[in-house]
Amino acid sequence: MRTFLTALLLALPSATAATLNAVTPIPGHAADSFGLSEEMGPLSGGVAWSADSTAVWTLDTIRELKRWRVSDGALLRGQRLAPPAALPDTRPDFPNAELTLSGVATASGLSITARGYRGSEPVQLSYRLNTGTGQETRQPDCPPSMTGSRVCTPDGSVRAWAAGGELQWQRGERVERLRLPAGLSLKPEGGPPSFSLGLSPDGRRLALLLLSGKDSYSGGKGTLLTWTWNADGAVQAPQQALLGDVLLHPGAQLGWVGERVLLASNVYNTGDKYGSGGARVGQLLALVTPGKGPVWTLSADANLRGASPSPDGRLFVTVREGSVPEVRRVADGSFVRSLGAAVRDAVPLSGGRTLLAVQDGAGFGRIVRHEPGRLITLYRGPKVPEHLAVNADGSRIAAVSGDDGRTLRLLDASGRVLREWRARERVSDLAFSPDGLVLSAALGWWSDGGVQAWRVADGTPYPLPQGTQFPVSQVVIRPQNGQKGPLVAGERGTNTVLWNLPEKASVRYAVPSPDGAWLVGTGLTPASTEQIPPNQERGTVNRFARVDARTGKSGPVLNVPVAHPEDVYAGWGIAAFDGQRVLLSESSGDGCGGFLYGYRLADLAAGHTLNTPAQLSGGYARLMGCGHFAPRPEADFAPDGRLLIRDGNRLDWWTLAK
Repeated sequence: MRTFLTALLLALPSATAATLNAVTPIPGHAADSFGLSEEMGPLSGGVAWSADSTAVWTLDTIRELKRWRVSDGALLRGQRLAPPAALPDTRPDFPNAELTLSGVATASGLSITARGYRGSEPVQLSYRLNTGTGQETRQPDCPPSMTGSRVCTPDGSVRAWAAGGELQWQRGERVERLRLPAGLSLKPEGGPPSFSLGLSPDGRRLALLLLSGKDSYSGGKGTLLTWTWNADGAVQAPQQALLGDVLLHPGAQLGWVGERVLLASNVYNTGDKYGSGGARVGQLLALVTPGKGPVWTLSADANLRGASPSPDGRLFVTVREGSVPEVRRVADGSFVRSLGAAVRDAVPLSGGRTLLAVQDGAGFGRIVRHEPGRLITLYRGPKVPEHLAVNADGSRIAAVSGDDGRTLRLLDASGRVLREWRARERVSDLAFSPDGLVLSAALGWWSDGGVQAWRVADGTPYPLPQGTQFPVSQVVIRPQNGQKGPLVAGERGTNTVLWNLPEKASVRYAVPSPDGAWLVGTGLTPASTEQIPPNQERGTVNRFARVDARTGKSGPVLNVPVAHPEDVYAGWGIAAFDGQRVLLSESSGDGCGGFLYGYRLADLAAGHTLNTPAQLSGGYARLMGCGHFAPRPEADFAPDGRLLIRDGNRLDWWTLAK
C-alpha cells in the first residue's frame, strides 16, 4: 500500500489575490427563494400591486424587492430591503425579521409585516414602507394570514375574527355574530380550527373557507361561506358553495374580486414525490361564485402558490414552485406572462460566458448561453432543466429535467436535442468524463442513490461496478471486486486496480480535476492525526492534499484550521478545484439548517493558502435551510482559469492572478 498525506506544511499565505471583475444579475428571483412558511402557509415574501394595476412588487425571502411592469414583464427597479428599525437583525448573517409584502401600494408606500424576536419573545410589526425615502409608518396590526383567526381591511376599520367557536364581524362600533349553517362548525368534532377568512377591500363582504371531515385539522373537504353587508346595514344570510372532493389542508388565502372569491388553498398530500402527509407543495387555486361553486380551478399539480388579485380585478399574481412569479387572468386562470426567471444551474465557459438552466413561467424552462451583454436561448421546453454539464470542447450539453427529475437530454452546442432517455432515479448531479466519452449521473435527493452512466456516442448504458463513486472520470473510486468493502482507485472500463485507498483512514478522495489527472484528498489519516498540536482538538483542523489519480502519490498536506471552532458542526469542504487551485468553503449544518461562513483560496500543488479578499472570504456568509430560503452559492472554475460563483440569479466572475 502506498503512503498517503505524508508531508505536513504550515498554511502559509501567498500574495496571490482574486479580483471580482464582473457581476451579472439575471432578471428574476433565486430558485426557491419565496419558499414556504413553517406551517406550509403563505408565501414567504409576497406580492403587492400598484393602485392602477400597471405594476407589481415582489418580495422574496432574502428581501429582494423588485418592481415589474405588468404589460410586458419588464423589471423596473430592484433593491434589498432592511428590516424595520424597531426589529433589527441581531447578526448580519442571521435574518431575524421575516418580511411579508401584501395588498396595494398607497402614497405612503408598501404594506409590510415583519415577524421576528426580541430576545426570546416573538414580535410582529405592520408598517408602510416608502421605498424612496425609507420612511416607516406603523399601520393597524392585522396582517393577512392563511393560518390566523382574524382578518381586517387595509385601514383596519373593518375586522372579522373567530373566538370561542363563534365568528364575529365588526364595522365601526357594530359587531355581528354570524351563525353557520346546520352541520358546520369552526371546531368540527371538537378538533382544532380548520378555517380561513377573507374580507373585501371595502369591508362589505366576508368569506370563510371551512374544512369538514373526520380529521379536518389535517385534511378535509372545503366549503366556502360568504356574507354581504347590504346597503341597509344588515348582514345577509350566508351563501354556501362546495369545492369538490379534493382534501384540503388548513391554510388558505382568500381575496375578493368583485362579487367572487379568488382563493389559494393548501391541499392535503395523499402521496407524491415528496412523500405523504401534511400539505402539498402546490396549492389549489380557484375562482368561486358565492352560492354556486368554482368558475375554474388549477390543481396543486401545477405547483402554484398564492393568488393576489389586481385592484381592477382583471389579473392576479401567483408564484410557481417558490421561484417564478406569474401573471394570470382572473376570468379563466390562464397564463399571461412570468415576471423574470430563476436560474437553476450554471456551468462556466471560457471568455466570461456561462451556460444556464433557467426556469420560466407556465412550467417551461430554457438552456441559455450568457455572454457579456446578452442571453442566447439554445433550448426551450415544457420541463425545466435542473442540472447541466458540458464536455471539454463545448460540443455536447447534458441536461436533466422532468417532474421526477429523471429525464436526460443530450444536446449539441446549438441546443439541438440529439438523444433523450431516463435515469433509474432522480438525478442530483451530472458530469462528462474528461475525454467526453462517458456521461455520469449522481442519483437520489442527496446523491445517495448511487451512480449511473452512459456512453455519449450512442446513449447505451456504461457498466459500472456496484458502489462506484460519482463522477466517472479517467480513474474511478470503487469497491474492490465490485463488492462492498475496501475502496480502490481503478482504471475506468477495466478491472485494473491502480492503487488501494487506506482502509482505516478518515480521508476521502473526491473532486477530480477537469483533466482527470488529480484528486483531492480531504480529512485526516492515522499518519497525520498524531501530528496535530496538543492544544488543538481533533476536528478543529481540516487537511487537504492533491493526489495523483493514477498513482495515489500525494503532494504536500495543507492544514486549514476551522475559523469557527465554537460551532461543533463547522468544517472546510471543497467548493471548486481546477487541478492546482482550490476554493474551500467553511460551512456548518445539522441535517436541517446550516451556515455558510465563507470561502478561502488555496494552492494544493504548493500546499499553502492564498490571500483571499474579504468580499470572497466573508461576503457570501448566510444562514440556510429550516425555513430560511437563502440560495446556496455554487462555485466552479472555467476552462480559462476564472472562477464563477453563482449566487441565486447573480453571476460573480473572479479573476485569480497567476
